[in-house]
Amino acid sequence: MNRPITTLFMLESLDGKISSGSSDNLDADKDFCRIDGVKEGLYQYYELEQDTDLFSLNTGKVMAKIGVNDRKEYHEKIDVVTFVIIDNKPHLNEKGIDYICHWVGKLFIISYY
Repeated sequence: MNRPITTLFMLESLDGKISSGSSDNLDADKDFCRIDGVKEGLYQYYELEQDTDLFSLNTGKVMAKIGVNDRKEYHEKIDVVTFVIIDNKPHLNEKGIDYICHWVGKLFIISYY
């Protein structure tokens, strides 16, 4: 049986956010879970990400976009991951910072506003 050789390309921003496009309207976390053939294996990506990454570099804008400022319940704590969040504008509010502090082992917020 002849099978094609294929390559999957993923767009990833400098802060490590995987994207399904170049605008804020396109979001991998929202889009990939709706795509047949991708959504079935998405849990494997998230499991691997949590087990292999010791550091997570992200932005306050991305954290706000995934809803940390509005969460009602805390996420299960991930002690082994150190978050480094760059927030050049006040994207994170007090509730968001509190949520992230309860979520990760160590947190560094780099800001200049």
